[in-house]
Amino acid sequence: MQYEQVTWYSERVGRDMTVRIYGHYGYPVIAFPCQNKQSDDFYNFGMIDALAPLIESGRMKLYCVDANDEQTVSAGGYNPGHAAYLLDQYHEYLIHELLPFVYDKQHGYCWPYLVGASMGGTHAANHFFRRPELFSGFISISASYDITRFFPGYMDEKVYRNSPVQYLGDMPYDHPYIETYNQKTMIVNVGDGDFEYLVKYTVDWLKSITDAKGIHIDYQYWDGNSVHDWRSWRYSLPYFLNRILP
Repeated sequence: MQYEQVTWYSERVGRDMTVRIYGHYGYPVIAFPCQNKQSDDFYNFGMIDALAPLIESGRMKLYCVDANDEQTVSAGGYNPGHAAYLLDQYHEYLIHELLPFVYDKQHGYCWPYLVGASMGGTHAANHFFRRPELFSGFISISASYDITRFFPGYMDEKVYRNSPVQYLGDMPYDHPYIETYNQKTMIVNVGDGDFEYLVKYTVDWLKSITDAKGIHIDYQYWDGNSVHDWRSWRYSLPYFLNRILP
């Protein structure tokens, strides 16, 4: 399997950011790590092996990215204003640094898929919902869609615009993004197994909002065999990618 690792310093987030690229050809897929993890997360927990058939066959090229959770969602209770600022800057990094990098590697403009599990799924959904015209869609597994839970007792504009249930809840029913969303592929998956209750209520909350506004997300509620752990995600993410990739 072809592999490349690239690191650069991002002024937006104030730290080095690494991208690990797997594959020689294929549809671009950007993968976000779990909370407080980095771009090696998929490799460390066996997801690269699980995705190998899709990568080696040239159906996808995988871009595993760093996140700044330790400075943002995991620090929201200590210095919430600065943590919220850096969370919003992560979105700016994705749009203005990572996407041009992907375009260069793909040899032209493209519309990547965004994927992730747990906090990685939160990032995938949030970045898509904020700029749907830039992506083909997202797959979000075992994720929370209420970012305010990481900022107890605090709310500002930056927290708000990174919390899907808040900004989608307030989105007008005739907002042009709704039509854009419905031209894309959106998959939200949650199970009924161990520790999925920690996020499942936010899936129900998101579904009530999107159903009311005519946003057609493919909600996949799985049974108790689907748990909040890599042993489930190593099955579910390849399953969904195999469904949507050309």
